[in-house]
Amino acid sequence: MSRVLLINPPFNIAKENYDSSVSVGLLSIATYLDSRGVSSEMIDGARQVNYLDLIKEKINDCEFFGISAMTTQTANALEICRLVKEINPRCQIIWGGTHPTFFPEQTINNPLVDVVCIGEGEFTFYELVSGKNLSDIKGIIYKRNGQIFVNPPRELHDPVKMPLFKWELVPKEVLYNLVLIPSLTSRGCPHRCTFCINAILKNNWRSRTAEQVLQDLEIIKSKEYFRSKKLRFWDENFFVDIKRARSIIEGMINKDLTIPWETTVRVNYIRDNMIDDDFIAKLKHSGCYLLSFGAESGSPLILTKIKKDIVPEQIIHSAKMCLKNDIIPQYSFMTGLPGETKKDMMMTVKLIDQLVKLSSKVQVLGPQAFRPYPGSELYQECLQSGWHEPSSLNEWARLIKNELNYLTVKNFPWVKHKDLVESMEAYVRFGAHSLKNAMQSSVKTKKILKLIFFLICKLRWKLKFFTLPIEFKLAKRFVTK
Repeated sequence: MSRVLLINPPFNIAKENYDSSVSVGLLSIATYLDSRGVSSEMIDGARQVNYLDLIKEKINDCEFFGISAMTTQTANALEICRLVKEINPRCQIIWGGTHPTFFPEQTINNPLVDVVCIGEGEFTFYELVSGKNLSDIKGIIYKRNGQIFVNPPRELHDPVKMPLFKWELVPKEVLYNLVLIPSLTSRGCPHRCTFCINAILKNNWRSRTAEQVLQDLEIIKSKEYFRSKKLRFWDENFFVDIKRARSIIEGMINKDLTIPWETTVRVNYIRDNMIDDDFIAKLKHSGCYLLSFGAESGSPLILTKIKKDIVPEQIIHSAKMCLKNDIIPQYSFMTGLPGETKKDMMMTVKLIDQLVKLSSKVQVLGPQAFRPYPGSELYQECLQSGWHEPSSLNEWARLIKNELNYLTVKNFPWVKHKDLVESMEAYVRFGAHSLKNAMQSSVKTKKILKLIFFLICKLRWKLKFFTLPIEFKLAKRFVTK
């Protein structure tokens, strides 16, 4: 039996697309532990139906239980921790991931949590399981004799020194059900977007070499279970170093490592001195079928406020360039930001309308409601509006239960048009896109109900009338049930 169990808890709402990828953070930790001679096992509650049975089977001999938790996983993570403590109270429970990184004091104050790992966790977790004195480990908060200790932060990792993923550590049913193979070629982002986790936590951009990326692709191409599957470069921003990106793309072509792949890119990178027509043609030749852009808003004022450093015209231009080269352009949007007016929101609606009218290939994600993270300029505005963040893990778990994404906007006093913000993602998904795309939504319900909802959304989208979204509220209640 392994001394170390690494757990990805289920999310608050069951979603059918969770089986499409891997918990990259846990795989990276498991790979690093393996490279240092420490055996571990991964259990994925989001993708393994029998995850509780697996925990019960393996927890008796476990010394360290690592949980990676986003906010929408907190409720299930706590339930899992209760089970662990009941069966094996001696086991040390270590929390890491985005939620405990943003709320370390709240997390460590929960009696079910022994140690909180802040930020990147490979080195920290290895030191924890190798027996190093807790007081000497950077990047943790821990409890001892009822007292809480906060250690100095840990420096960011250098991806060049990290081992390539060891795929055999992924549970087989997760591995074989993959739709997207994750390849992490860099970490962080150099830009200053005020809403972004990377900017708030000062996660500077750091990359693997082109040679390491190509070596990773050689390993991936050699695995039988990856045949006929697509790959995602799971970077926050793949094209920061354009020379490195060109070396990777040309290496894929020259070494016969082409594979259907997708990744992220900024709209202002699509220009003559960076990603031009010739380079986009090479991307297509290497297997690129989709580029994902963070558009965020159609309002120039909001784009300036969030320091996105782009304008709506660049968003439209990027779509045209992708479509010209038969690459799917995908755009994510947000709404419900502090200071955002209804006029700003309708400018986002207008931009989305312009994008989807270019081609049925254009994909739009969101607009999702803005998520306030402590440490940002926007967070201060949220607090000034009278908002009080949940004060404990248990309160987060209670508030997040049965929400489709993050906390409901009804908790956010700075959002004036709450119904519009809450329902906009559904109206874009079902109203702005074709019937085929809408019916392929991962939401499981009877086709006739989905069709009726689609027709109502289509009418609302055509009229740009989003007042009193009664059918959305009924649909949400049915889905979250």
